[in-house]
Amino acid sequence: MSQATPPRILFVDDEPRILLSLKAIFRNDYEVVTALGGAEGIEQIRKQEFDVIVSDQRMPDVTGVDVLRTARELRPRAVRLLLTGYSDLSAIIGSINEGEIFRFVSKPWANAELRATIAAAVAASDVMPLNLPPPVAVTGAKAAASSVGVLLLDEDIGSRGVLKQALENDRQVYEAGSVDQALSLLEQYPIGVIVTELVVGGEVLTHLLTSLREHHPALVVVVLTAHADAGHSVTLINQGQIYRLLLKPVAESLLRGTINIASRRYEMLRQHPDQVQRAAPEAPRQPVVQPPERLGLLARIKRALRA
Repeated sequence: MSQATPPRILFVDDEPRILLSLKAIFRNDYEVVTALGGAEGIEQIRKQEFDVIVSDQRMPDVTGVDVLRTARELRPRAVRLLLTGYSDLSAIIGSINEGEIFRFVSKPWANAELRATIAAAVAASDVMPLNLPPPVAVTGAKAAASSVGVLLLDEDIGSRGVLKQALENDRQVYEAGSVDQALSLLEQYPIGVIVTELVVGGEVLTHLLTSLREHHPALVVVVLTAHADAGHSVTLINQGQIYRLLLKPVAESLLRGTINIASRRYEMLRQHPDQVQRAAPEAPRQPVVQPPERLGLLARIKRALRA
């Protein structure tokens, strides 16, 4: 789109009052298009370009995940957001893995926060995405040899062994059973992809993953977990911008295909740093006061990931 044209945003929802509210909030700043339901949303996506696409999840005809998956295929430049008032884990996982969404937006929303989120999405849409193959196209394929190191973070030695056996023929694989071991490996070796459990040592690692992305934006994180829930998954996207969320147990073909694409994504982000803007994490809503032990961890992360 030309610079003289205001950014175009598509809102998809099956509730007319929601669409009217969204249009009233944004019509002075953007060109707003609304679609009543998923089928109409997909029709609009087929007809014209958008900078940002925001879709509700639970609609009677077509789900938001399906809308955003179609948008990813047909309009890859458009930045995608999922609007939902439901804690639907399967939908959240689908939107991460298939729609590659930028943010989750919860209903009901606060207007100021929604404005900030849409502004960030519009800014991210200015960066044209580089082409990577969709994950479904390679999940059964043998991964090509890669120079990108992969770190496995899981306190279950059995799980690490299975993962390492599946991956080590194609790339260098490092194992860690604790956060401290993981940071030591990050300090020593060129690692571009982390495959991690969500819970390690009894602690949910959302803050760690957020810090890793903050200090090393090119790092690609795949969460492979038996502990997923809707709340943590939303945080993992909005604050940590994880690349994929897989549930244990996972098929070897899916794991290999996912890590293959994650490695290529890391290489792309290293070569084209501007692409990081399309996966920028949400800015903190207020300053966070860190406890002393957390400050020590953050300092360690900075040392491990310094350029």
